Amino acid sequence: MRELTPRELFDPETVTALMREAPDGGVLSVYVDAGAGPEAGRQGAAIEVRNRLAELERNLEQEGPPERARALARALRRLEPELERLTSPRESGRGRALFAPLADGEATRLAVQMPLPNRVVLDDTPFVHPLLELLDEGRPAGVVLASQDEARLLEWRLGELEELRRMEPEIAEHPHERSGPVGLSPSAQASTPQREQHAARERVQALRFLDAVGGAATALAGERGWERVLVSGGERWTEPLAAALAARLQDVLVRDRRVLIGLDDGALREAVTERLREDHAEREERLVREIREAALGQGAGALGLSDVLSALNEGRVAHLVYDPEVRYQGSVAADGSLRAAGERVGDEPVTPEPRLTERLVERAFETGARVTPAEGAARGALAEAGGIAALLRW
Repeated sequence: MRELTPRELFDPETVTALMREAPDGGVLSVYVDAGAGPEAGRQGAAIEVRNRLAELERNLEQEGPPERARALARALRRLEPELERLTSPRESGRGRALFAPLADGEATRLAVQMPLPNRVVLDDTPFVHPLLELLDEGRPAGVVLASQDEARLLEWRLGELEELRRMEPEIAEHPHERSGPVGLSPSAQASTPQREQHAARERVQALRFLDAVGGAATALAGERGWERVLVSGGERWTEPLAAALAARLQDVLVRDRRVLIGLDDGALREAVTERLREDHAEREERLVREIREAALGQGAGALGLSDVLSALNEGRVAHLVYDPEVRYQGSVAADGSLRAAGERVGDEPVTPEPRLTERLVERAFETGARVTPAEGAARGALAEAGGIAALLRW
């Protein structure tokens, strides 16, 4: 059994190699959301996956071919221990996946802290589109938590948090200050000049501390290539903290006005993951709008399979968006360029490509483009484009 680590996933060659695996008999891909909730939730996921596997067996028995149905039955018996692991409460990771050849061969297993959909797919090659969505959503982000007394700088990646630095303010004490003349009532003491001066000095010290935190976070963002930075300082300090980060980061800030700094590690991981997933969904919607506006105006955008393939062939795609529920149809020309179904240049020979979606993704990775699977895009914002579009480099 091969264990695929979350860090390996961020290497495009890892996913590309997985997509190209095509053993005899095909590959069974099983995704499980093991859940972070009560035992009942995990049992529900186990039941759903078992039902999907049983349905797959029935469909193959009814529709054939018979030899594949028998191969699936043998594989399920052989994989029983691994299928048990996928939903076991003793295993780590909320999202889990298994890619197993029906014939004898090494299976691949993955566990991450982010949720994955419950899916069962039998195909010629591994079904990787949930992984691609996971990678796009789980890219490293900075997390900056602060109060006037302390700060934590962390990195979030695929639902995991790693603390990089802790900071505390340097507080200048003024022992000679008194809260007010002896004998004053509490209400009178609260408004004395000394107290007002002390409160003003505390705020100045806090803002100076947040400036230092912002500078440290800005430096880490550049060193580690953060595309987003979540900042949290409660209602009082979130905005001053955000303002302390460099101007170049203002467009990628994710504000969370809850007081997150006091949470334990598990609760903090869940809270940060939830907020970053919400932000990802919002950014995905904006991306689709940006591509549409660029393609329909004078910007650099492509809508529809034909235009996207043309841009991919020329290496012009910066960001590919596609609907993983759509089976795109097309072919590969003799020079390796991709063509939509029915398209060719002159009398060039073409070879039908039944897995055009995978070839699209491979070509995007080869040319350094970013990939976002947007489930349901063909029914929504990209309906007229068949669920596929791209932001172009030029």
